[in-house]
Amino acid sequence: MVWKSVCCALQGRGHLKKNIPCQDKVTRREENGIHVIVLADGAGSAVFSHFGAECVVNCVAEFILKKFFDLITCEDGHKVKKELLSVILKSLEEEAMERKCLIKDLASTLLVAAVSDKSFFLAHLGDGVIGYLNDTGLKTVSTPDNGEFANETFFVTSVNAEARMKIYKGELKKISGFVLMSDGTEQSLYNKRNKTLAPVIKRLLHRTCLISPEILTPQLEDALGSVVIDNTYDDCSIALLARTSEQLPPLDELPLSERQTLFKASGNPLLRKVRQIIFRYDEICEILKNPITLHELSRKLHLKKRYVKKKLQRLIEAGIVIRKKFMFKIYCQ
Repeated sequence: MVWKSVCCALQGRGHLKKNIPCQDKVTRREENGIHVIVLADGAGSAVFSHFGAECVVNCVAEFILKKFFDLITCEDGHKVKKELLSVILKSLEEEAMERKCLIKDLASTLLVAAVSDKSFFLAHLGDGVIGYLNDTGLKTVSTPDNGEFANETFFVTSVNAEARMKIYKGELKKISGFVLMSDGTEQSLYNKRNKTLAPVIKRLLHRTCLISPEILTPQLEDALGSVVIDNTYDDCSIALLARTSEQLPPLDELPLSERQTLFKASGNPLLRKVRQIIFRYDEICEILKNPITLHELSRKLHLKKRYVKKKLQRLIEAGIVIRKKFMFKIYCQ
């Protein structure tokens, strides 16, 4: 199954009140079958950390896309950390020259998850949390590193960055999702005492599989803004990477009620008319497992184009179907 990703970062209440830019930065990339998500939380004490965090997520994503297989086959963990930090510091040095500032003014944490069809690579430096989902449920793989005190952490610019960085790699097997979250998001979606992830993360991973990021991203921002942001003054960010599985079933394996919710088909599902609407959407989605034009879809459904167009638009607005030029297909593949 194809991996899907989504990410977002929101300015915290404290930063909004003081007119401080959002210091959390996220990115997601895909190239040649490698998928990567990266999150960096800029240090509150660093004046240009928002620029530094942006620089970090971009350079790390590019580096891992190019070097993924070298990273997972290298047996020397210290070499991997050193090479990764070398790339980061080189990019930050260039950024510091452009901003006319010190490199420590660009400090940030780092969280990474990258996958191919069979393997994964994770890296973590500082606070925040990395978790995953497998056939037995949600698991925490890397916990916050706050040092001696709860309000301090380690950054890519720290002198002991290599020693504090954690890396994990291996075969995916039955892993079907990864989540990265900053310490702001951590306040709501991670239990520090039990080192467990909130159950809602599984739902978010499932939505990542089913709904296009163009539609899901604003929904995710609304969720963070209405729930998570109230539990902290800090910025909040999250990045998700997932694929369909037994834990995260594809669209055609969902119960009727869940398909109705995704299709946004209102009404009592026990009513024949409502069920017919859902089944019609099912039929469209089944056909759209392979890219097809509106004209071809109209012929297969034996419906006039104007009726098919309305149904397609409904599915596009729900994030279930995506359009590329004149071709339509379901997002979940």
